[in-house]
Amino acid sequence: MSGPIVIDMSRYVGDALEKGEVQLSIDFKPALTKDVLDKRVISDFQLLRNKVFKNSLKKLLPSSLIPIIVELSNIDPEKKVAEISKEERLGLVSLLKDFRLTVLKLDGWEKAIVTAGGVNIKEIDSTTMKSKLIDNLYFAGEMIDVYGPTGGYNLQICWSTGILAARS
Repeated sequence: MSGPIVIDMSRYVGDALEKGEVQLSIDFKPALTKDVLDKRVISDFQLLRNKVFKNSLKKLLPSSLIPIIVELSNIDPEKKVAEISKEERLGLVSLLKDFRLTVLKLDGWEKAIVTAGGVNIKEIDSTTMKSKLIDNLYFAGEMIDVYGPTGGYNLQICWSTGILAARS
């Protein structure tokens, strides 16, 4: 898995992995309730009733995700959509609303995009970025124990604290 949400979440997952198994639940259709999603699937299935199941999800999911959902749904990929039972359809809807994964590990330092940890902000004068413990020592960026969500916040912290430290 990758992407901004995974990057933001990795900080917490790493801590949780040290304490044991980590389970993730992904809702692939968060804007739809289970009932609304079921109606959507019913509608799609009615339009595609003569197609085989593995070719019926193109309007619902990204193409890279379809083979995984087909496999995990326990619905025969070659089964005609018109032959899918209510129980199978509801199982598909449940899978899309509560896709479970077990996190085994993080990719590690080599693939890290942002870091956590650093100098405690209580040890830094926030108006100058000067150390409260060591004279003429200034800190900026990821040397400081601050963290922002993905989206440029960490870069902004680096630039802002860097300029402040340089001016001070």
